[in-house]
Amino acid sequence: MSDQEKVILTLVELLKKNSLNITYPDNIENNNNDGHEDDECIKKLTKNRYKLIYSMCQATKVMDYLESVGVIPRSVCSRILHQYPVPEDRKRELINFLLSRGKNAFRPLIEALYLAGNQHLVQLLDENFLLSNIRQRLDAEYHFPTVIGGQSTIPTSIEDEQLHNMNTNVESFDNKISIDDLSDIEITKFEDEVPMGFEVQLLTADLIEQYPQLDPTKRLDKCYRMLSKPRGYCLLINNVDAFKTMEIRQGSDVDASKLKSLFEQIGFIVLLRRNLIYTEMINVIENFANLIEEKKDSCDCAVIIILSHGGNGTIYAVDELALNVDEHIISVFDDHLIGKPKLFIIQACRGSQCNNRSIASISNTRWSSDSITNENSRTNVDSGGYKTTMVPIRSDMAIWYSTVKDYVSWRSPDDGSIFIQTLITVFARTAWYYDLARMVTCVNRTMDEKFRAHESTPFQTPCFECHLRNDLYFNPGCCNENR
Repeated sequence: MSDQEKVILTLVELLKKNSLNITYPDNIENNNNDGHEDDECIKKLTKNRYKLIYSMCQATKVMDYLESVGVIPRSVCSRILHQYPVPEDRKRELINFLLSRGKNAFRPLIEALYLAGNQHLVQLLDENFLLSNIRQRLDAEYHFPTVIGGQSTIPTSIEDEQLHNMNTNVESFDNKISIDDLSDIEITKFEDEVPMGFEVQLLTADLIEQYPQLDPTKRLDKCYRMLSKPRGYCLLINNVDAFKTMEIRQGSDVDASKLKSLFEQIGFIVLLRRNLIYTEMINVIENFANLIEEKKDSCDCAVIIILSHGGNGTIYAVDELALNVDEHIISVFDDHLIGKPKLFIIQACRGSQCNNRSIASISNTRWSSDSITNENSRTNVDSGGYKTTMVPIRSDMAIWYSTVKDYVSWRSPDDGSIFIQTLITVFARTAWYYDLARMVTCVNRTMDEKFRAHESTPFQTPCFECHLRNDLYFNPGCCNENR
């Protein structure tokens, strides 16, 4: 080999060596960085796993965003939604899937949590995110302003309240919601009802830290204690389609399913009974009264819900015999769970009159009523008024009727009753900071707005009879097992 060839080979070897020394260590460093970043993401998700599962709101909205950016396949979203009806199980499976994706899912998850109103979780995972350009881009792309009273405002929600109170350079908002200001009822909207599979906004430790006035332990002197686990017991009677001559109550199963989910998420043990005859209703109600009396030391509340046909002071079993609301339902609980709240929710007609705009307005309606046909012709109907003088004082009770005395109650065959669906929506979104009385106001206002929007339908006004001695907050998500 000539000297020239030796020089060339030496230069080639030197170039190769330099090339390897330059690129190979960088590749190793990049790989190590990728691995390190994966570890950090997994560590943060694992560390905050409990909070993600039990305080994340709008998990469906989170999954929708993750699907839209390609993090979760549609098939996985569908499997999670259908296979896990319990919200906590659904979120647990979502976190398990995201952990398998490592860093590729971490940043999109933070964006999804932000858009779904989980600012407290965003700060746990990335405390600098709310000050980043990414957040500003998301605001511009996804947060559309809402016009209220002629002014453009940011949507009123938990996440917006938290941003209002941050001592940072984040842009300020003019329409801050105050928990203690009654005007926030006027700007909270509930027309878009929660769907099947909805999630109740819980009163989490992060929210209590953000709003100390919501701490249930600090307002026990003026509020009912609502911290037991379970919170209490709920009896739900749903009479639907076994009536002899009365029409099928189409849509009532939708009401019952969502009511069951609502009160289970709040913390109640729900006992669901369907299509009961007269004697069964009597026995079930009496047995439930005995149950809550037995459990009075370990639960803080009882809820009794009845969905059925009704008349003036009556509720019908599926064999079309009538229970007297005062005698057979409410008075049964006079001496039970004394000193603790008992809430009755009754979806049924209380007469045959329609609250119409005009005589012709009912002709084109798409609603069905929970009234019987030709009420006065039936021998088992109490066509008179309430005999309240025969009923003992109903201490610590609240009775919530779907309509006022003598009037019908309307129900959609497809979507359920407008009263129950509105009630569920209001509870799911505001029970974490509203008491029962304020939620009643929200339901009344929302129902009025809904009926005014459809000129072809009659009106319906719920009736709330209150014998409570304290404010009633449900405190969803809070519990104290040390009694």
